[in-house]
Order: sequence, then structure tokens, then C-alpha cells
Amino acid sequence: MLRPGKDKGLANPLPLGLAALGSTAFLMGVASIFQPAAMAPYLTQALIFGGLLELLAGMWCFAYGDPLAATAFSFIGAFFGWWGLSAIPLLGAHAAAGTVGSTALVFLVAGVVIAYLWIASFYEFAAFNLVMLFLWIGLVLSAVAMLSGLEFLRMIGGIVTIACGVVAGYASFADLYNATSLSEVVPVGESEEVRARAERDELERIRRINPVGSRFERESAARQA
Repeated sequence: MLRPGKDKGLANPLPLGLAALGSTAFLMGVASIFQPAAMAPYLTQALIFGGLLELLAGMWCFAYGDPLAATAFSFIGAFFGWWGLSAIPLLGAHAAAGTVGSTALVFLVAGVVIAYLWIASFYEFAAFNLVMLFLWIGLVLSAVAMLSGLEFLRMIGGIVTIACGVVAGYASFADLYNATSLSEVVPVGESEEVRARAERDELERIRRINPVGSRFERESAARQA
């Protein structure tokens, strides 16, 4: 699989997207468990970090050539951005978000979309797959808790969302640390198939960035043959 965005010299945007997602999911879970009546600061954080920053990471993933991360980060960024806008009365978004049923429906639909992103992420490393798993479960449980008014579901949803934030934070750190150390020091649960595909992509990137070297290699191989 070719990734033409790499030819532009783009750094891997995955750690940024995971950091934005992880911090927002963690605070979302904490607020759901301990401070459900004081959500305004968390919604503002969701607007900037989980919304704007996550959406930017998603757009960079498109340029980088990673369609799954691009779709996941862009969609999740848009969802968190909507959730954050509900705290701004000036925009009138709070009026729509004030209805518990409609808010729950948005959470439920977002959870369903992230569920099929989770299924697609089985071909990525395990940490990313767990992030998608915990996030969609947390959103669905939060939606059901809003509709039913059951406190224990809200608590469980908050715990699962906190787990999503912790795993995303770990994956972001691992990706950054491994990139700087140029070796997989911190494991992320990458299978042999995924690792081999990533190595092929990286070799293809090097060949395309250095066409002279690639031509020299071909000519050398032709002479030897």
C-alpha cells in the first residue's frame, strides 16, 4: 500500500491524534463519574483539544496516507467539536443539546460509527484497536444512561471512557518514543503482518524520495544479471 503523503515529508500525525483523543476521553469519563452537573470546562476542552486538534490530526492523516486513522480522527474530532459547542450559548447550540433524548441519539449514532471503525482497526496495532473498542462502548453506554436515567450505566460508561483515554495516551507515548528511539522499545501490540506492511511502506517511501538511488540500484541489479 503506497502512502503518497509521505513524499511531502509529513511527520506521523498518529501520536497527536491519540493524545488529543486520549486527554478528551479521559476528562469526559472523569466528568461523567464525578462531576456530571459541572460539564462546562470539560466541554470547552473537548471543543479545542478533542474537536479542533483531533480534526487537524485527521486531516494530516489523509495527507500522510492512513485512511483509517484519518477517518477515525476526523469523525471523532467532529463529534467532540459538536459536544464542545453545546456549551456555547452564543451559537445557539446549547438549545439543541439541551434535549436529553436528542443528545443521547447523537452519542448512540457516533458510537455505532466508531464500532465499525473498531472492526476495521483489527488490521492495525492492538493499542489503536482497544482505543476504538473502549470509545464506542463508552459512548453507547452513555447514550443508554441518558435515555434510561440509570446511574450505574453512566458510571460504567465513564469508567470505560477513562480506560479509552489511558490506552490512547499510552499508544501516543509509545508511538513517539519508538519513533525517536528508532526501535520498538515500548510495545503497542503490532502483529508481524502489520509490521511487515509498515516496513514495506517505509521502503517504498525511501525509494520514491530518492529516485536517483533507486535508479542506481536498478542499474546495478541489471548489470549483475
